[in-house]
Amino acid sequence: MMNTHKNGFTLIELMIVVAIIGVLAAIALPTFSSYIRQTKTAEAGTNLKAMFTGAATYYEDDFSGARGLGAVGGALAGGSSCTVGTAAPGYTATQSKQTVDFASVAPEYAALGFTSSDPVYFEYHIVSAGGGCGNPTDTPLYSFKANGDLDGDAVFSTFEMAVGSDANNSLRRSASIYRINPEE
Repeated sequence: MMNTHKNGFTLIELMIVVAIIGVLAAIALPTFSSYIRQTKTAEAGTNLKAMFTGAATYYEDDFSGARGLGAVGGALAGGSSCTVGTAAPGYTATQSKQTVDFASVAPEYAALGFTSSDPVYFEYHIVSAGGGCGNPTDTPLYSFKANGDLDGDAVFSTFEMAVGSDANNSLRRSASIYRINPEE
């Protein structure tokens, strides 16, 4: 008698396995891409908070004498409640990380102590109501912005933090970061 039983998989069984793998890949790839974009956007929030921390320190410093705003082109009025002027990043955000020496881009970044030891995906802007000392209470003073093109499609993600002085003339920021196309 002949043995007709063969070991192995049939073509149908292999096609079913390939179909299952295809369905799993179709589900996993968009989820993975979304996760990667979310990871990239975390940079913006971290760096905007760092800009705020530097601005709050700068605002509270005493600039009596010859230091401070004179070094960044502002009018030195002396005292505290000082802000820096507007600063543009000097580079364009791309889908690839870039190493940026913010201190050499504009003195306003250096005055706030803003730097990034890691390469960045976003452009960072300081939009100021005007550099100088003696700012009044309850006044909008800055808008810190991060713009990035995370996937190279020329559609930008924008993150913005509003900053102003409170009734005690201390710097405060908005409760949340305003977002436009966060994962574009």
